[in-house]
Amino acid sequence: MGLDFVLISSNKNKKGSNKKGVIFTVLAIVIAVFFTLVFSARIEKPVDYKTGVIETRISILNDYMESFFDYAREVGSITGYSALQGVIQDLNTPPKGYNPNFETQYAYCIRTGNLTSSKTCPGMINKTLTHYLDNLINIANTSLNINSDYRINNINVTQSTGDAFSIGLIINLSVDIDDAYANISDTRLITSIVSIEGLPDPLYLLNGTYNQTIKRTSINKPAGEIGGFWNHTDLQQLYYNHEYRNYYDGISFIRRIKGDLAYNINDKYGIESFVNHTHPAVVARTTDNHSMVDYLFWQDITLPCEAQGKNYIVKIVNDSIINSSGKPRDFQLDDHHRLNFNISSEDAPPVCS
Repeated sequence: MGLDFVLISSNKNKKGSNKKGVIFTVLAIVIAVFFTLVFSARIEKPVDYKTGVIETRISILNDYMESFFDYAREVGSITGYSALQGVIQDLNTPPKGYNPNFETQYAYCIRTGNLTSSKTCPGMINKTLTHYLDNLINIANTSLNINSDYRINNINVTQSTGDAFSIGLIINLSVDIDDAYANISDTRLITSIVSIEGLPDPLYLLNGTYNQTIKRTSINKPAGEIGGFWNHTDLQQLYYNHEYRNYYDGISFIRRIKGDLAYNINDKYGIESFVNHTHPAVVARTTDNHSMVDYLFWQDITLPCEAQGKNYIVKIVNDSIINSSGKPRDFQLDDHHRLNFNISSEDAPPVCS
């Protein structure tokens, strides 16, 4: 209606040609819009857009690589603890005995769930390092479309972690990523720290007559040197709470597993606890020549009961230190430990005095 009004008012003599012009004009606009849409749909995105996509993908791959090594470090601690439980359970399986090949078998257990090619590591089903890393590989492939693989080249076991109550796993690990945008490979040494707290003490397990788990003391003092740091209240806490302390003359956890029970060798990672002197089985095997220090008692190492030589056995007669009232025997220590805990000779005279 509006269009006809315009055409009529313009020029009645050119009525037909004006209508045709309008139709062609409208048709031209429609065709122009059509081709604009068609061609714009076929125009490629700018080069910088594609570059941004590639950079984002590579960034994701790099993040995945970092996360893989971080994850391996964390699960190394988890699988390492499970493997320690398996190794110790094996020690207590008949025929019972220490494991002089601990480092080799422990590393093999972490990787494969076996101690040797023909002997399983107890309790390691779905707990190996390989199992955890395989899971991560599968998740990355399913969720992020990342095709990756890894190799555990080597695992070294060490007590040298700076802490007597943990051991270290130095894992040589390679990771490869095969992607349409980039191929990335890296090999690193990662260190997983494995706590020994809460584990059965192999010394008690194999030499003792009762079991004891390793419980780290809350006392924070130098590692057992004579010089005024330790006192009789520390001994009370260690004894009554069944706690362990770092002590350089003691025996480290790994050596307790291997049966390397030499003492007094200045072992930076040595630990020690004190035997329950009222336990019936302990009472039955105690003589005047025994100290209640765990590695001395369970190895049946005896010392003179008279005040002679560099070391001898003393008994604590002051019940406010260690209560032995009504017990078959007083609590006994070697004189070296008496001095270490700053206990007077009046409170702890020689047994045979």
